[in-house]
Amino acid sequence: MDAFERRTITIDRDDQRVVLRGHLAQSRTVFILLGGVAALSVVAAGVSALVGAAVLIWIQAVVTRKQLPLGSEMSLAITEGTFDIDGAGGADRIRWGQLSNLKRVGGGLYVTVAPSNARLGIPGRLIDDAAFARAIELVGRPAVAEDRADILGEASATGVLSSSIVFSAVDQRVARAALLRASWKLFVVLGVLALIGVIGLMLGAAGILPGDVIGFSAAVMAIAVISSTVVVTAVSRTVKRSLTIGTAQTLTITPDALELTGPGGATRFLWSRLFDLRRTQNVVTVRSMPAKTTLLFVGRLIGDELYAAIEQHIRMASATAQRAPES
Repeated sequence: MDAFERRTITIDRDDQRVVLRGHLAQSRTVFILLGGVAALSVVAAGVSALVGAAVLIWIQAVVTRKQLPLGSEMSLAITEGTFDIDGAGGADRIRWGQLSNLKRVGGGLYVTVAPSNARLGIPGRLIDDAAFARAIELVGRPAVAEDRADILGEASATGVLSSSIVFSAVDQRVARAALLRASWKLFVVLGVLALIGVIGLMLGAAGILPGDVIGFSAAVMAIAVISSTVVVTAVSRTVKRSLTIGTAQTLTITPDALELTGPGGATRFLWSRLFDLRRTQNVVTVRSMPAKTTLLFVGRLIGDELYAAIEQHIRMASATAQRAPES
């Protein structure tokens, strides 16, 4: 097979399983640490560690299923300039300079994508040994002028409307606040846990409940506080890496897709896959099928004219999809 030939597969349960196993294999150190905490801590802390491991497995399983929906198609192609993935979430063109730590684990292929440092996992059967060997050579290669012109210029050449911004500290604060608001359900749960812990401590100290309750309540409250801190820290780091101050992002409307170009490359979202466009305070969100992923944009990137055009394209694509079965 030629190293640059595009290969397309239909995602099945084996693909989900092998990618999930690879994620779990790479989390072996985390599980070992959690197991050590469970062995050395008191009963309450041990239970918390086991719950943490279960939550980690559950989160990775949910993410894998969303990224690789059953029955969806995914294709991969490599060129001298980019690593191209076309799947349920859209079409991504990622420059080699943004990629690192490419490796096979079990039946999956994994690579780290800058600037967010997200770990991307795809089924390993998408790429054979020859193409994988060539990809290893290209990973981390700085983009040449022609590569950058191809990625940044293609959208504007075909687009009807386009908007660009350079990220600032204000944009980071806006995005961080929006992501934290979107996690309100998690914070409600953690708040309830913290409240239960406080009440348990007070009742234990007052002698209303057995003294053993004090340790358990303290552990519950600590879990809630630590978990909230971890969530806030993770959101802040993700925003800083994804919306690096001084980097540019361009959003372009083309006849068949919404194209997003930034420091990590270019991504295309077909109109037929987008729904639920909303403007909330200083951000704009839209959901992508079939994984139902929420895409978040800084509000100033999408003015009223661009917002209306996006809304019209989504509405037209939805109407076309509804008429197709009838015809």
